[in-house]
Amino acid sequence: MHTAEPLRLTPDPGLLSRHPHVKSLASRLASRYLLHELVDDDQLRQVGGALMTALDAAERITDAHRQAGTLVLPLIIETADPALLNLPWECLHHPELGFLGSDHRFTLSRRIPEVAVDLPPLAEGPLRVLLFTAQPDDLDAEKERLDTEEEQARVLEALTPWIGSGHVALEAPDDGRFATFERLVREGGFQLVFLSGHGRFHDEPHLESPWAGFLFEGPEGLGEEVDETRIADAFTGSGVRCVVLAACQSGKAASDTLNTGLARRLALRGIPHVVGMRESILDRAGILFAHALCGALGRQLRVDQAVQQGRKAILRPLEGGGAYRDIDGSPLAELSLGQWPLPMLLSHDPAAPLIDPDFTATPPEPRTRYNSNLDAVELPATFIGRRRELRTLAAPLLEGRRHQLLITGPGGQGKTALAGQLARRLQERGFTVHAWSARPGNPWPDFFAELIFTLEDARIERHQKRLPLATTAKLRARLLLELLVEQHDGRLTLFLDNLEEIQDPESGEIDHEEVNAWIAEAPRFAKAGLCLLATSRRLPPGWPAEAHHFLRHPSYGDFLRYLQQQRPARSDRARLRRLYKTLGGNLRGLNFFLRAAPQLDEEDETAFLEKLEGAQQELQTDMAIDRLIDHLEETPRELLSRLRVYTTPVPADGVRKLALDLDAPLDALATLVARSLVEAGRAPDLLTAEYALEPQVADRLRRTLPRPPTPWFRAAADYQRHLFDHERPTVEQALTVHQALVDAGETNGAHRFALTTLIPWYDRRGLYRTLLDQWLPPITTCDDPKLRGDAISYAGKFHHALGEYNTALQFLNQSLAIQREIGDRSGEGTTLNNLSQIHDARGDYDTALQFLNQSLAIRREIGDRSGEGTTLNNLSQIHHERGDYDTALQFLNQSLAIQREIGDSAGLCATLFNIGHIHWQNGEQQEALGAWIDAYGIATQIGHAQVLAALEGLAKQLGGDGLSLWEELAGQLETESAAEEPSPPPCD
Repeated sequence: MHTAEPLRLTPDPGLLSRHPHVKSLASRLASRYLLHELVDDDQLRQVGGALMTALDAAERITDAHRQAGTLVLPLIIETADPALLNLPWECLHHPELGFLGSDHRFTLSRRIPEVAVDLPPLAEGPLRVLLFTAQPDDLDAEKERLDTEEEQARVLEALTPWIGSGHVALEAPDDGRFATFERLVREGGFQLVFLSGHGRFHDEPHLESPWAGFLFEGPEGLGEEVDETRIADAFTGSGVRCVVLAACQSGKAASDTLNTGLARRLALRGIPHVVGMRESILDRAGILFAHALCGALGRQLRVDQAVQQGRKAILRPLEGGGAYRDIDGSPLAELSLGQWPLPMLLSHDPAAPLIDPDFTATPPEPRTRYNSNLDAVELPATFIGRRRELRTLAAPLLEGRRHQLLITGPGGQGKTALAGQLARRLQERGFTVHAWSARPGNPWPDFFAELIFTLEDARIERHQKRLPLATTAKLRARLLLELLVEQHDGRLTLFLDNLEEIQDPESGEIDHEEVNAWIAEAPRFAKAGLCLLATSRRLPPGWPAEAHHFLRHPSYGDFLRYLQQQRPARSDRARLRRLYKTLGGNLRGLNFFLRAAPQLDEEDETAFLEKLEGAQQELQTDMAIDRLIDHLEETPRELLSRLRVYTTPVPADGVRKLALDLDAPLDALATLVARSLVEAGRAPDLLTAEYALEPQVADRLRRTLPRPPTPWFRAAADYQRHLFDHERPTVEQALTVHQALVDAGETNGAHRFALTTLIPWYDRRGLYRTLLDQWLPPITTCDDPKLRGDAISYAGKFHHALGEYNTALQFLNQSLAIQREIGDRSGEGTTLNNLSQIHDARGDYDTALQFLNQSLAIRREIGDRSGEGTTLNNLSQIHHERGDYDTALQFLNQSLAIQREIGDSAGLCATLFNIGHIHWQNGEQQEALGAWIDAYGIATQIGHAQVLAALEGLAKQLGGDGLSLWEELAGQLETESAAEEPSPPPCD
C-alpha cells in the first residue's frame, strides 16, 4: 500500500490544563479495562472525540486526507510529555472520518522527538523473527495461563508462506528464561522480537521511583521478575528494529503502565519501532493482533500499516465466539469490543524498513517434513504445556550434552507427546529422526528394512558386504548405526516409543533381542552425535539413572488448556478440580471421560467419578473407554470392532470397505471420531483425511474382544493392495500389504506379493543379504511348488551377485528341477537365464550361450517380452566379451526396443549401460556418453542401486568424482541441445 507524506500532530503542552476532562475521561476508560468492564464504541467515541477537540486537528486531518487522495495517510502523534504520551490517542475520533486508529485509509503512531537512533546498516534478509513467550508455573492456572500454543500456531500460520519463500525466518523457543531471551536477542540476529507474558508495575508509596518488571521463567519454572532496565539492556548492540510487547489478560493492577513504561524505555534506547499494549489485552485479542501484524509484515508492509491492520483484526475478536469463554463460563465476547485501540506504536520513523527491501529471497533448504506423526509414532496435532520438562530436557539434547533419554510414567500422561516434541526440536536443528512404535502392527523387521532403504547406494553396498560378518544382533545393530550416523554426519535421532509392549511383565526386561541390541549399541555412537529417545511405562533394569526422566502428571494449568482445546460444555470449577484430582492429570483419560459425560445424567456422572476415584490410574482410562463404547449404537460399535484389522491409518474408502453391509457407515465413523475412539489425521500424499483407532482404544479392544473374523482381515488386505496399486506405490505401503496378507492368513498370497513386488525392490537396491536372510527362507520351504521354485531361483541369483558361485549353482539347479517338474515355463526361462550368468562369470561362454538360447526360446514361446529383453541383453554380453561388438550391439538394440515398448525401466538401465560400453570401445565417445547419461537418469529415478554403483565406478575410471559426473554431463547436454534448437521462422 502506498502512503502520502505523514501528518505530524503535536499536542500543546498545556492541553491537559486547558482540557482537564480529557484526563478524567482517559482515567475512567483505563479503569474500565482494569476492572474488565464493558468498553463499547460509544465510550471510545466519547474519549476519542474529546481528544480530537483538545488537539484541534480535525480540519488539518480533513485537508491532509483530501490531498492524499487514494494514498494512505500516516498520522503521527509527536510529544515527549509523559502525561500526554499516556493518553489513549489510538481511539482518536474524527467527526466525519470516524476512528482513525482502525481505518484502512490511515495509520496512527506515536513519536518521541529527539530520540537518537543509531543502528547498523539494514540486513539483507530474510526477516528474522523471535517469538518469545514466558509462562511461569506459579501463575493462576484458571486466570493467568496464556494460550502460548495458539499464539505460536497463529504466528507460524501467518508467516508460513514467507518462510517457505525465504523472506522470513522464525524462532519460537519453549524456554521462557531471561538468560535465554538475553542470549537470543544478542546473538540471534533478529530484526523483529515478540515478548509475550505477564508484567507488573511497582509504584508503592515507599519506592523512590516506580519501576516496571516482566515475569520470565526461573530455573525451576517459577516466576522470576526482571526489571525494565535489564530488559532494555538486553537489546544493546542487537540490531533489533522492532519489538512487540504483547500483554495478556492477567488482570494485574497496572500491566498497562508496564507496557507503556517498557515501551517508552525501549524507544528511548533507540529501538526504531516499539509496539505495546496500553492496557491488559485479552489473550485471544492479542493472538489475533499478532497474527494480522505478522501477515502484514510478511507482505513487507510498513510497520505502521501492519499495526493498523492488526487493530482492524481485533475489532470483534470474540464476537459470537461461544467457545472463547472463561473457564467458569463468564462471557468474554462483549468485553472484546474495546480491544482494538489497545495496541500502540512508538516509532522514530514509521516508514523505516526492518530489512533491506530490495533483497532477493532464497527459499531455505528443505528440512525433514513431518505431519502429526513421526513415522509410525502418532503425535497430537498440538503440543500443550510441559514447559518445565522442555526447559530441563531439551537444552542438554540440543546442546549435545545428553545423548540418551528414556521418559517413563503412567499411561495417558503425555510421554509420547513430550518425546515427540523433543524429537521435533532436534529435527528443527537439522537432525534426521527415525521413529518406531512397539505397538502391535509395527514389526521391527519392517522398520529395520526402511532404515536400510534410507541409506545411499554406496552405503547399502557396504552394508550388504559386511552383513555376513555381523553374526549377532549387536553386530547387526552396530553395522547399520555406523552407516546411518556416517550418512547424517552425526545428526541422527532414534526414537523408540511404547517399549512397555515388549517388556517382560514381571522383570521389566526388554524381551526383544534386536531392540535390546540397538539400545545397547547406541551409546557407542553418542560422541559421533547419535541421540536415543525412548518412552515406556516401566523403567527397564540397568537403564542409566542420568538418562531417565519420570514424567509426573501435568500441571492444573496444562490440564485446563487441554480441556479448553476439547471445547467442553460449561463446567463449574469444583467439578473440574475433582476431575483433575480423580484422573491424576491423565489427559487421555480426561478425553474419554469428556466424550462419555454427555451420555450421563448428573447422578450417573457422580457415581462414575466415584468409581474412577477408587480405581488405579492405569484402569481409569479403560473404564472411561468401556463407558464410551457401552453408549454407542449398534452400527458405530460394530464398525469400531472391525477397524481393528487395520494396523495403519486408512482413508474413508478403507473404512467403507469394512462396512458394505452397515447403514450410513460414514455417519458411524463421524460418531467414533467425535468421541475420540478413532483418530482423524491427514494423509499429505493422498490429500485426504485418514482414520485409525486411537492407540489405547485399540489396546483395550485387543485385550477384551476376540480376534476379528478372517473375512475382515481379507477385506483389509484387499484395500491395502488397492491403495498400493493405484494411489500409494511406496515400499512402506508394500510392507503394509504384506503384513495385511499375513494377518489375513493368506500366507502364499503374502509370499507371491513378496516375490513380485518386495523382492525385486530389494534386488534393485542390492540388499542381497537381507533377502537371503529374512525374506527368501520362508518362501523356499512353502507348500506351493511354483512359489518355492521362484524363491530358490532368486536365492541362486543373489548368491551369484555375492560371488558365491557354487552355492548359486546348487540353488539354481534345484529350482530348475522343480520348475520343469510342474511345467512352469516362465520360471524355467528365468532360471536358465540365471544359470547362464554363473557360467559367464566363470568364462565358460559356450555353456552360457546354450542356457541363454534355451531361455530365449522359452520366453519367445510364452510371449514373455520382459524376459526376452533381459535374455537378449545377456546374450550381447557373451558376444561383447568375445570381441564381437557388432553382434553384441544387434542384440542390445533388440533388447532396447522391447524394453521401451513395454516400459521396463530396470531393463532399460542395464541395456543402455551396456550399449555405452560398445560405443566406447568402437571409439564413439559421444554416443557412449549419451547412453550412460540416459541410464543414469532412469536409474536415479527408480533407485536402481546396481546400475548406479556401476556408473559411479565408471565415472571414476573416466576421471570424475563419481555420480556427480553424470549430473554435470547431463546439464551440459541439455544446454547444448537448447542452444542448437532452431529459431522459429520470421512472421510474414
